[in-house]
Amino acid sequence: MASRTSTSVGVGVALTLLGLAALGLFITSAVLYGKFNQSQRELNEAKVGIRDFIRDGERQQDDVRQLVEAAKKAQGQSLVAYLVKSNKELASAVTGNANDNIERLLEQMRAESAKSGNTPVLRLAQERAASIDELNKKLAQVDAARLAAQTDLKNEQERVAGIVTRHNETIAALNAEVGTYKGELSQYRDGIESVRAQAEKQFESQMAAAKERETDLNGRVSDLQQKSLILEDQLARLRGERSKTTARGTSEDALVDGAIIGVDAAQRQVFLNIGRTQKAVIGLTFAVYNDANSIKTDADGNYKPGKALIEIINVGQDSSTARIVSETKGNPIVTGDVIANAVFDPLKVYKFVIYGNFDTKGTGMPTASGRTDIAAMVTSWGGEVVEDLEGDVDFLVLGARPVLPPRPGVDQPIEVVQEYVRLERAVNRYNELLKQATAMGLPVLNENRFYTLTGQKPVSRKTVTAYR
Repeated sequence: MASRTSTSVGVGVALTLLGLAALGLFITSAVLYGKFNQSQRELNEAKVGIRDFIRDGERQQDDVRQLVEAAKKAQGQSLVAYLVKSNKELASAVTGNANDNIERLLEQMRAESAKSGNTPVLRLAQERAASIDELNKKLAQVDAARLAAQTDLKNEQERVAGIVTRHNETIAALNAEVGTYKGELSQYRDGIESVRAQAEKQFESQMAAAKERETDLNGRVSDLQQKSLILEDQLARLRGERSKTTARGTSEDALVDGAIIGVDAAQRQVFLNIGRTQKAVIGLTFAVYNDANSIKTDADGNYKPGKALIEIINVGQDSSTARIVSETKGNPIVTGDVIANAVFDPLKVYKFVIYGNFDTKGTGMPTASGRTDIAAMVTSWGGEVVEDLEGDVDFLVLGARPVLPPRPGVDQPIEVVQEYVRLERAVNRYNELLKQATAMGLPVLNENRFYTLTGQKPVSRKTVTAYR
């Protein structure tokens, strides 16, 4: 009985517990069902919300998956957070404003691309970056050049400053030296002024003395001219027969020194009737004329040139051989032609007075040294050169008159004054000789007449100005 009671109690407890468990299960099922329904509603709402961010078909796209993977790698971010963050970084990098949206970025990028010919913005940015890099390199080079130029400028400034310092020191030293010499220069200037005053007085004294002497000499020349006119007839009578052998402008026969006695045209040689007995020498030249009457002067007093020029090359006792130096075409040398040389005379020695400037070098500029050349020609042919027009002088050879410069002032150096006085005396001497020879009736030869009458052929030269 007791055993059945215990069993009953156990069954009752078991049923009670089972009922409680069933009740708890029901309650739990009810609660879970309610939560399930809520979760289902939230899931549906979440699906609807997710569609705003991504559609079901878009999840399987490769580019979306790549973005999801990139978001996971970026500290486990969601795709949206990753895209938001990337958008802000892109906006900040492109425009500098992290709050710009994709539409604004695209608008600005399209505008920039259109300005550069639709070039992609990234390529444009790369090109600009390359350009900026190149400009930066050039800027670095310019900065380096600028620094080098600044360094050079600084060095040059220091060098110039050193030069200026040394220059100033030199100037200071020179100024000190100039100051030392100023006193001495003042003394020298006073001395020079004193000497100059003395020189001016001396010059004036010399010029006065020269004028006085010139007046005296002119008076003496006038007296001598009068005396020469008186003595001219006496001189002609004293010469007697000798005047017949003296060369004069009015006596052509007196100028004839010989004749042509033979002609060798093939050898261009002629034979003369003068030799050692007649004082002929090798090198002596003669002008050849048709006859004695051909040796005449023209209206200007110039002797007519000969038709040929010959030069003795071989001398015999009473004859000579000469070569033909030149001859006139159409008028050849023939036997019987006469020869003349004003310096040569087989019976006497002619005396010459030679004065003036001569152009014996053919430069066109007569010089005083040319007188020596003319004198050498005369002496080499047996003539004699004297200084004054004595009674037995046969010829006066006058070159060009010396040129007298303007009279120097009192402030000119003493050397200039002395040279002027010398030239003035030379001109006076030239005029005096010409006047005296004219009064005496003495033949006067200029340089051209001298060459003509001696048969000399001068070097090619310009016309020589002789006395007028």
